Amino acid sequence: MTADEVQGLYEQYGFVIYGRCLRILHDEEDARDAMQSVFLKLLEHCGRIRDRKSVVTWIYSAATNHCFNVRRSRKGREGIDADTVAGADPNERMEARSMVRLLLDIPDRRVRDAAYYTFVEQLDQREIGVVTGQSPATVRRNLARFKVHVEGIRRKLGV
Repeated sequence: MTADEVQGLYEQYGFVIYGRCLRILHDEEDARDAMQSVFLKLLEHCGRIRDRKSVVTWIYSAATNHCFNVRRSRKGREGIDADTVAGADPNERMEARSMVRLLLDIPDRRVRDAAYYTFVEQLDQREIGVVTGQSPATVRRNLARFKVHVEGIRRKLGV
């Protein structure tokens, strides 16, 4: 992979990575810095990358890890942040655990990914396509399968 290809990836997927960083960091300037750091890291390693398909997933994962590292270092300086306090709500934690259980019960990874990125990460279908390689139509089909899965669980539980 060349520096020009990295530039192309930045132009094509920068908005997705920025959105991911913003969702984690909740600060526009920090999100821009994080996005640029991740693409700079990619630029440093571009000579070793052969498969362009897997590079988008790598960028997304690298952005997530980088942002969580930023949050951890921020916590050390600032103490408990608002997300930590909100996460202390037992109802929110129970709802999150329930969602994870529903996701783990789905045997098809593509359906799991579509549901996870839609409901947990709150990505739109275009962003999900970037991360998973699914077309928007496939994402919609997989979300429909997830809905059928959830309805089946509701029927079993009588809810």
